[in-house]
Amino acid sequence: MTAVDIVVIVAGLFFGYRLVSNYLTPNTSREPTRQDADRPRNDPPRQQWERNWEPAAPSTPAWFDVLGVAETADLAQIEYAYRVKISQYHPDKVAQMGEDIRQLAEAKSKEINAAYETAVRLRRR
Repeated sequence: MTAVDIVVIVAGLFFGYRLVSNYLTPNTSREPTRQDADRPRNDPPRQQWERNWEPAAPSTPAWFDVLGVAETADLAQIEYAYRVKISQYHPDKVAQMGEDIRQLAEAKSKEINAAYETAVRLRRR
């Protein structure tokens, strides 16, 4: 092995190491942006698509979807659907079951009650 071969091998190793280390480490030499200034210090840096992405607000279903009736249903149909739905998810019916099922039933019964109140309020106008 000649001296030229050794120099070429060492140079190749050095440049290969630098190339790989540049691709694997985050770019810390960039100037901070306005979004970075608004970000708390303990928040990790985010990609560009993450900065612009806002999670969708949780949408609540309409009262007639919750109760399972048509939007044009009369008060008797709404009350019947309410009684059927609340009998399925009433917290007293699932009191002996697991904690997660009780929490789900409680959340569903609150949603059903809110939908029923909305429907009755709209029908009595």
